[in-house]
Amino acid sequence: MKKLFQFCKANVLFLLTLALLVFIPLYPKLPLVDIRHTWVYVRIEDFVVVFVLFFWGITALRHKNSLITPLTVPILLFWFIGAVATIHGILLVFPNLGDVHGNVAFLSMLRRIEYMSLFFVAFSAMRDKRFLPWVLVALTVTVLGVTLYGIGQKYVGFPAFLTMNEEFAKGIPIRLSGLSRVSSTFSGHYDLAAYLVLVLPILVSMVFGIRNWVARGVLVVSALLGFIVMVMTVSRISLLALVAAVGLVVFVQKKKLVLVSLPIIMLVALIMVSISPSIVERFGSTVKEIDVLVDAATGEAVGHSTNVSNTYFAQKTVRQLFSSNITNIYAHASSSAALVIPYTLLEADPVLFIEPNAPTGENLPQGTGYINLSLSPVTRKLGHFYFEPILKVATTSADVYVINGNFLLKKVLAYDLSFTTRFQGEWPRAMDTFRRNILFGSGYGSVGLAVDNSYLRMLAEVGLLGFGTFLAIFALTVMYIRKTLPDVNDYKTRSFIIGFVAGVGGLAINAFFIDVFEASKVAFVLWLLFGVTLGTLHLYGRRVLDLYKLLKAALMSPIAVVFYLLIFTVVLYSSIMRNNFVGDDFTWFRWAADCGSNEVSQRCNVNVQTIVRYFTQADGFFYRPGAKIYFLIMYWVFWLNQSIYHAVSVALHFGVTLLVFLLARKVLRSSWLGALASFAFLMLSGHAEPIFWVSATGFLFTAFFSLSSLLSYISWQDQGKRVYFLLTLVFFVLSLLFHELGIVTPLFYLLYSLSSEGWGEMRKRVGNVRHGLLFVPIPIYLAVRYLASSHWLSGDYNYNLLKLPFNAIGNAIGYASLGVLGPVSLPIVQIIRSAARSHMIVAAVGVMAIGFGSIWAWKRYEGMMGKEDKRIWFFGVGFFLISLLPFIGLGNMTSRYSYLSSVAVALLLVYLLKKTYLFLLGNGRAIAVLIVIIISSTFGLFQLIQHQQMQSDWYDAGEATRKFVVAMDRAYEDYWKSEPMEFHFVNVPIRVGEAWVFPVGLPDALWLVFRNPNIRVFSWPTVVAAFDAVDYDAKNQKVFEFVSSGELIERRKLRISQ
Repeated sequence: MKKLFQFCKANVLFLLTLALLVFIPLYPKLPLVDIRHTWVYVRIEDFVVVFVLFFWGITALRHKNSLITPLTVPILLFWFIGAVATIHGILLVFPNLGDVHGNVAFLSMLRRIEYMSLFFVAFSAMRDKRFLPWVLVALTVTVLGVTLYGIGQKYVGFPAFLTMNEEFAKGIPIRLSGLSRVSSTFSGHYDLAAYLVLVLPILVSMVFGIRNWVARGVLVVSALLGFIVMVMTVSRISLLALVAAVGLVVFVQKKKLVLVSLPIIMLVALIMVSISPSIVERFGSTVKEIDVLVDAATGEAVGHSTNVSNTYFAQKTVRQLFSSNITNIYAHASSSAALVIPYTLLEADPVLFIEPNAPTGENLPQGTGYINLSLSPVTRKLGHFYFEPILKVATTSADVYVINGNFLLKKVLAYDLSFTTRFQGEWPRAMDTFRRNILFGSGYGSVGLAVDNSYLRMLAEVGLLGFGTFLAIFALTVMYIRKTLPDVNDYKTRSFIIGFVAGVGGLAINAFFIDVFEASKVAFVLWLLFGVTLGTLHLYGRRVLDLYKLLKAALMSPIAVVFYLLIFTVVLYSSIMRNNFVGDDFTWFRWAADCGSNEVSQRCNVNVQTIVRYFTQADGFFYRPGAKIYFLIMYWVFWLNQSIYHAVSVALHFGVTLLVFLLARKVLRSSWLGALASFAFLMLSGHAEPIFWVSATGFLFTAFFSLSSLLSYISWQDQGKRVYFLLTLVFFVLSLLFHELGIVTPLFYLLYSLSSEGWGEMRKRVGNVRHGLLFVPIPIYLAVRYLASSHWLSGDYNYNLLKLPFNAIGNAIGYASLGVLGPVSLPIVQIIRSAARSHMIVAAVGVMAIGFGSIWAWKRYEGMMGKEDKRIWFFGVGFFLISLLPFIGLGNMTSRYSYLSSVAVALLLVYLLKKTYLFLLGNGRAIAVLIVIIISSTFGLFQLIQHQQMQSDWYDAGEATRKFVVAMDRAYEDYWKSEPMEFHFVNVPIRVGEAWVFPVGLPDALWLVFRNPNIRVFSWPTVVAAFDAVDYDAKNQKVFEFVSSGELIERRKLRISQ
């Protein structure tokens, strides 16, 4: 007993840490002290935590604890930035906002400090390596208690104490229904799910670290119960995060067990689904098809409607409502409407719109997250619908109102309420708050109680500085674990740390959709486990680590460059997510959607027969089966959600940028120059068309696979591993499936070998049998392409042998200027080309002058260039010309063809920048650096301005197509779906600035909306020409004119009576 007393006396902080790990998750969130302007209360756990911190502070003052930890500086810095942001918000931001309050901001800041302070308590408590098993015991007991209580809520009726709204937060015990989501002792099911994501990977990892079978059995039972309760929470993102975290644990602990465990996982999943089938329903309801009532005049949604029988109105009073403005139906819906209609006189299948529940500040009404409403197919036209408002007072007969007007009923895919709330409410509000001050944010409390994204909340409240500091805490933790873990010789400790890392990783995934770092029970446990983990590792540390030197090195590492490129990519291209589809996009979608069915919501099945047809039948189009498969799968999974298509394009562009970084490191032999080249490539505006235009995604795929093949080839040359040879071949074949440009990929292999090794070595390598195998796909590709009856050379895509030298040189100069200067150079290039066509003799003299001038310049300055300079120039110019080989001889040029060649432009620009720096170095390093920074920033600004202009052009082009669809909906009649129709369009817009509108694709856009295969579309320069092609008063022949304002006006050819 005396030893126990002495142990407790000497390790009070450790006992308090264990108590907190158990008490905080298990004790319900019962309120104690009310706070004005919010329903968040001060609770018992806050007083307990303050007491523990007070005790820790006393011991720290007595020099028993030290503040020297690996995370002290970043945590203190994070608190400081949060304080500055909050002071700035209270003084400058809050006075201009409505529903924000200084006291809430102050207490929110204190709450963040309270959470993270427990790290120091737990770190100081871990004074002995033998303490860690007791932490595991505490976590296991807590998980058992939490899960058993949750199961009791589901099947026995244990009360829940929720904080999901103001009334629940008062501490009223609630008995959940059988369909409710389990929350256990937590304030909501999301918080419980996040806690399980953090803790269960630790228990699973310790199963591998403990040899005692009884202890293993307890851990397995606890983990299984945790998984069962996780399914009962019906939290989709948390379940996926948990599976990822546990999968990481199993992979790290026992790699061979991953494949063996797949059948077990499937069996467990089936059992859990049978226990809680609502999880399957929840995944299935993420996106669903609904009927939406649309105002034909504006294209705006009235709301989610339903078809009912007229007997539905038997016990209701149906009144005729006279209102000219659909947006004001709620105000006009009153019992003063005079005309009462008996339900027996109503049509058999009335369309009913029930007034949705009014949204609160934290949610939106069901069905507002529509996916591309304008392109959703029309079911039928309506002259009226029935509107049932929410009853304001109790009555024996509810009123229903007939609303007259021009309406459409559409089949629409819509997100469920959970995603809609995030996409249309919380996340845009957080981004608006972040934009007020991107460095410091707007202060704590400046966004609502829920943002459902911890990262966006952090950006909004503490800005980039606070967000970066918070990430630095995690980065330092990873570095500390990485450097210290090799010194840990105890397998149980290693297993605990592996589980902790996996749990935090799962929580980081969870944070994209839930405010996990702000949820009190989760945050308290998270920072306690941070302290336990780093405190334990500190006991194993055999050497002093300079973490901040490591952090500095990490900030300049290749991984950091990848992170910077990702941030820059998102900032540069995030605005394109709202752009609508244009031109050829509709043609690709029709290929994906046209299965010979007229069902309005029909989507083709992804099957082997369809995919084989894409490979064997090109039907006179270019041979691009990979691109067709991409659109088929995307349309089947995401339908017409333009944001997803643009997100894929941006992701591919980011992937190509990473490959440019890797290639530039090889060619320029410098990580710094490689990073600059990748940033230059990302910033160049001349090749941006494939990123903005969904139809040109094939260029991005081809560039990605072609560069991947080249880098695999380089790795094969350097290391000789067979896997790199196979990857070279696979990526080459994939590049051929998306665009004809992929055929030049093997030439990149020869170029790299020739530039790096010389002609002799390259000949030896090419003579190798394996090198010959790399060229085998070319004849196979050409043969299959021919048999598939694909498009070869004709029309604009053809070569004129007589003009080939002129076109080649002109296009080479044009694409070079486009790569360096951007789209602003295109008008000048076109003027020069037009002048050259009119004066062929002068053009011939100019071509010869350029040729002789280039030869003279090379001979003149070759001796002044070093071997390394020649290698870079040779590779850069060679890469530029090879990537343009399929296009350089054409009679025209377009910016999307310059995408892959811009890689060479970026390489050479960075090389010239380096040479400029070396030239200026004689004036002093500071002057050289400043001048190079000025040159780079000026060039970057020049490119960014063009990026913004292009984004504006593509947005306007998308708006033009959207207005076109809305105008056609406005004129729509039901017979358009089934009868043969002719549509004649006048002044069809082709471009808006640098963006395409309807170069082609207009008939396919109409087909997507009306699903009538008997529609014929004609284009005319004038209304008179269009009228010449139609009959008088023709019902099935319609003429529409695009006017200068962008509107679409119907023109009628009427017979004038004499």
